[in-house]
Amino acid sequence: MKNVVDRMKNLSNFLVMEANLNGEMNLKIETDLVSVTTHFKDLGNPPWGDDASQDGGPSQSRDPEDMAQARVDIRKLQQFLMGQQVNPSKAMCNIVHERVVHLILLHEDVSLQYFIPAVA
Repeated sequence: MKNVVDRMKNLSNFLVMEANLNGEMNLKIETDLVSVTTHFKDLGNPPWGDDASQDGGPSQSRDPEDMAQARVDIRKLQQFLMGQQVNPSKAMCNIVHERVVHLILLHEDVSLQYFIPAVA
């Protein structure tokens, strides 16, 4: 993912991250000259919060095909991706539609959390 974002940074200052409950995530940039999208498929979707203990939690009522998206400053995403040099055992991404991207790296008993606010 870091290589993709590094290349996209040469084309735009902003990137749209979108994901759904079916384990699909897209990274997109759009300029006057070009539109580029990178697709990630078959990603895991672990239970989170109330969803872990209850069926039919808030996210379960959402259509699994619906994409949550946020437009973020590509430099802030690059900062987070530099943290992957610690070789995490797990990386997670939560997107609050058009509000924030919440990224988490887990390595042994340490977690690194990073919040990137969405921009208009």
